[in-house]
Amino acid sequence: MSGSRPGFAPLRTAAAIGFRHHLAYPTEIAIQLLAAGILAGLNGALWTAAAHSAPTVAGLPTLGWRASVLVAWAGIGAVATRVHEDLGERFRDGQIAADLLRPLPLPALVYARDLGRAAAAFLVQAVPLLGLCALAAPLGLPTAPAAWFAWVAALFGAHLVNVALSFLLGVGAFRLGSVTGLGYLKATLVSLFAGALLPLELFGPVLRTVAFCLPFHVLGRTPAAVLLGREPVLPLLAEQFAWALALWALGWWMWRRAADSFTVQGG
Repeated sequence: MSGSRPGFAPLRTAAAIGFRHHLAYPTEIAIQLLAAGILAGLNGALWTAAAHSAPTVAGLPTLGWRASVLVAWAGIGAVATRVHEDLGERFRDGQIAADLLRPLPLPALVYARDLGRAAAAFLVQAVPLLGLCALAAPLGLPTAPAAWFAWVAALFGAHLVNVALSFLLGVGAFRLGSVTGLGYLKATLVSLFAGALLPLELFGPVLRTVAFCLPFHVLGRTPAAVLLGREPVLPLLAEQFAWALALWALGWWMWRRAADSFTVQGG
């Protein structure tokens, strides 16, 4: 463990590595974009069919809900992360011991590297997918540059929250021995509560309250609401960064406890 504060150069290097690593597999990128496009097409077709029989749902045009879920789905591609899987593997095989010797604290290293990956995913997955969705169906996307900058800021906030959640799961592998079950649980909760498959406003009162009390809605619903101008931007961004601060503080505390008690081969 390093007692000195590293400068920004190691963080930039870690982010650059994450960026290049993501772009190193163009075939995988194409497959992921194809899969995301197919799911977006199916979801959009369902909402289009629903609009024919019910033009308005819960006080909003049905095609407006279609725009919400498609924009949310496009943004999810940029903020999705596998940090918990990587950390779980490093705990299992003992590689985590090497992380204690690096000049960067593990949370900072993990975040910087995944931020680079997210930047690459934004360029080659989120933006192309949003463009495909807009070509296939009117989404009511804004023309003002400020709305697009706000969307990028909301995706940044969503990424902060999602990596914090995954970091918590990964550190949890230190106690549980495996992160697989927690990973499945997180994937399920994100699918249900992020707003990329079904708008949270259409949930029943109890489930809707639960959804808005959990952090998952800021991953998909919040960036979509920002881009489409559905709600004031600043409160949405403030909520994201409040969740990020709380989750990262908890993750950092859990990591310090794990690092202080971690042993490899009894030493």
